[in-house]
Amino acid sequence: MSAPVSPNGSRLRVAQLIESDGPGGAESVLLALAEGLPHRQVDVLPVGLAGGEGWLSGRLRAAGHEPFLPPIHRTHRIDVALVWKLARWVRTQRIDVLHAHEWTMAVYAGAVGALTRTPHLITMHGGRYYASAWHRRQALRWSAQRADAVVGVAPSTCEHLASTLALPPSHVTLVPNGVPHRLGHRDVGRASLALHPNEKLLLAVGNLYTVKGHHTLVAAAERLRSDPSLPPWRIAIAGRGDEEAALRRQIREAGLDDRVQLLGLRSDIPDLLAAADGWVMPSLSEGLPMALLEALMAGVPTVCSAVGGIPALIESGVSGWLVEPNNPADLCQALAVLLQNPTLAREVAARGQSMAISEYGVDRMIDRYVTLYRDATERG
Repeated sequence: MSAPVSPNGSRLRVAQLIESDGPGGAESVLLALAEGLPHRQVDVLPVGLAGGEGWLSGRLRAAGHEPFLPPIHRTHRIDVALVWKLARWVRTQRIDVLHAHEWTMAVYAGAVGALTRTPHLITMHGGRYYASAWHRRQALRWSAQRADAVVGVAPSTCEHLASTLALPPSHVTLVPNGVPHRLGHRDVGRASLALHPNEKLLLAVGNLYTVKGHHTLVAAAERLRSDPSLPPWRIAIAGRGDEEAALRRQIREAGLDDRVQLLGLRSDIPDLLAAADGWVMPSLSEGLPMALLEALMAGVPTVCSAVGGIPALIESGVSGWLVEPNNPADLCQALAVLLQNPTLAREVAARGQSMAISEYGVDRMIDRYVTLYRDATERG
């Protein structure tokens, strides 16, 4: 693919805008773009908001990018001062394209793009919170109608965007998320959790929010414990969030302290994936989860709720297992099949890994965005 160029003939300069600064799927996509786009002759200029927790901004700095982090006055209306501050920054930095991730920055990118006559793109990563309030839908629709591209990361996300925003389906583009293939060390990961040699590890990775369904996983663990035919097992949940206290209480009251472990935020996910014998995503809603792509890429057999974009990734019983969301019995049954049939689990994992590597590598995602950036600047 030839390198895109700015209308003035220099390297293309793309601002990547996101509201949040914590660990998550959208943040991981932005980080992957920040790391990969410079190799395609595209300069990345990240934009966040002041007062974040520092996870994403710290990793961006480590990758050689200094994010612009202006403050925001949070009200039910748009912060006009922030619009003007971003507009001045866009002009000063000679930005060619604004690429906004999620609702807040999608709205601001629309306003700033109109003010500075800068093309803007919107990527929605699966969160459907914007659909619950009329003013959110209208604000996003206003920006989306003016955007050079509106991107959904899964077919279900694209359909939801078109439906709730009353957009023609042709106005929404599918760009699936992509992840790098990172190899971990099984011995290192198992040692970090003090696992016994014959103990099977079931791993879940995700923020501890209600929508991630970890309470269903703990309830399924209660049922698993009553099955004497299973090999020794342990469940580890990596992530942090406001459901931590409730989950710890549920684990304690179920007497599962020796079986279910909350790990908090971890920086060694590749090692934990290498250590895992199974991977679980019991979510109630998802787009195209980066964490699931990482698990598939690592060759770990997966058990997931059949929600959002997940069924587009997994054929149940072939490349993973799909279960009904918020159903502990269904989840328990699938986990028991995985634990009792290691040969089958390896075969399923191999098919999932082959699919993930061929279809969801990070290079394919980046190339698709480069094409969108080029198209936006050429139209401008």
